[in-house]
Amino acid sequence: MNEADLIIEPRRGKKEKPLPARALLVVNPAEADYALGCFKPFTGESRSWYQTTLLVDRNGSLCMAGPALGAAAAVLVLEKLIVLGVEEIWVLSCCGSLDPSWSIGDIVLATGAVCGEGVSRYYSTSKLTTPGGEATRNLEKFARQNWDDLHRGIIWSTDAPYRERRSELIKLQERYGVVGIDMEFSALCTVAACRRVSLGALFVVSDMLWTRNWRPGFAGREFTESSRRIVDRLLAHSLQKGTLS
Repeated sequence: MNEADLIIEPRRGKKEKPLPARALLVVNPAEADYALGCFKPFTGESRSWYQTTLLVDRNGSLCMAGPALGAAAAVLVLEKLIVLGVEEIWVLSCCGSLDPSWSIGDIVLATGAVCGEGVSRYYSTSKLTTPGGEATRNLEKFARQNWDDLHRGIIWSTDAPYRERRSELIKLQERYGVVGIDMEFSALCTVAACRRVSLGALFVVSDMLWTRNWRPGFAGREFTESSRRIVDRLLAHSLQKGTLS
């Protein structure tokens, strides 16, 4: 791609302070509200962009942003984080499951992403991308210290969750080994690779797409408790060490 032909580049505003090198990005609104609420007692600075809240801890070693629902919104936030100095991003989100062995509330480490959204093609010609090695390794280390039954798999991202088709999902499974569905991850991976920053993601299984009838679990106890547990443990780990590693 011809980068010199681009009209607009991400820029740091004149009054914008640099951010810590490490960030947590919590994608979905309900989980972001909970996570930001947990982070507030440690907050030294608060900002807002694109209907997304950003908090920076008092030591200036970690920041948290969210929500950022949908690929376009998530990429706007990610571009801003990167241009302000963030180098490693941990993403917390949820996914629909195509694997019958998974249950609602299970934890999934993303090992790859397949593009089904409309943002990635402006950054890359590749359909399949992988998350950053360092961030994913650090995230897996953290997850395995906290969960005995961590799952791994490739995520397909779509802009149109109400237009998902069984026939298409079967083809994605067969061709790429896709096991989970979300709306943002492939775009985040593609942008992170383009900007040469490290990005990894953990997902909480929120619904079942392999069953005869769609089985949502967003409002259920299993999903809510698992989502809050991962936020609690991640913040305890990150804020105690001042790092994501």
